[in-house]
Amino acid sequence: MTLLGADRKRLEPPATDCRTGITSTRAGQRRLRPSDPSVSVVIPAKNEGENISWVLSRLPDCVKEVIVVDGRSEDSTAAIVRSVCPAAKVIEHGNSGKGNAIATGLLAAEGDVVVMLDADGSMDPVEILLYVDALCAGADLVKGSRTIAGGGSQDLSSVRRVGNRALRLFSNVGYRQSWSDLCYGYAAFWKDSLDHLGLVELCAQRPERQASTLWRGPWYGHGFEIEALLYCRAARAHLRIGEVLSHEYKRRSGESHLATWRDGGRVMFAILKELRWQPRR
Repeated sequence: MTLLGADRKRLEPPATDCRTGITSTRAGQRRLRPSDPSVSVVIPAKNEGENISWVLSRLPDCVKEVIVVDGRSEDSTAAIVRSVCPAAKVIEHGNSGKGNAIATGLLAAEGDVVVMLDADGSMDPVEILLYVDALCAGADLVKGSRTIAGGGSQDLSSVRRVGNRALRLFSNVGYRQSWSDLCYGYAAFWKDSLDHLGLVELCAQRPERQASTLWRGPWYGHGFEIEALLYCRAARAHLRIGEVLSHEYKRRSGESHLATWRDGGRVMFAILKELRWQPRR
């Protein structure tokens, strides 16, 4: 696990000992964390029927709960999930975007550890084991990085690569971190760490008549800025943040829902906005 920025000192010695399961959290509280945690996986999906069966088939044995948040898919996404993984929970979701879907799924999860990943096959679920190990080593949140040794991406265009680098540098300065990647949605959390991230406010449904590109209002955080928003809030809450290598593949089929310039602007707005965010104790 890579230790980040101001979190290095806070992780020496490690905050969590997997042999005892005791960890020191923000505000000096001590909580019991298991050495063999149950894992919940949250997968937001919209029209991913051709991809999601591959994702579900790759989940490691440590995953005990699967939550698929279906954003009004017009294909057979939900039916395929129920066929491939009958025990999965399928949450029918409104038209409020990826960020809202992720927040909804994270709050519904019941495992000790909650992992979020995409349904398009660009993230290999086998890597979940790396994230769980890093959490047991002392982190509260572990984010994937495509740029550290062993990681990589088959999907980053030159424009997105430059934009991601600029946004990462900007966030590192603003939040006093040394993140090697920012706009990547493969991440894992201890369930109790989610209490510090204000997820409830991100679950408000956007009015249907409002455009999804608006940045202000109750639908802030409903788009692809959700990853940066959560990482920035974790930094503001002084959570212990780690990074592990991850390899991003091209989506297996279909078209991406990402709009480079629009969503890049939303990420920049989130970085600025979250500088003023105050975590609840």
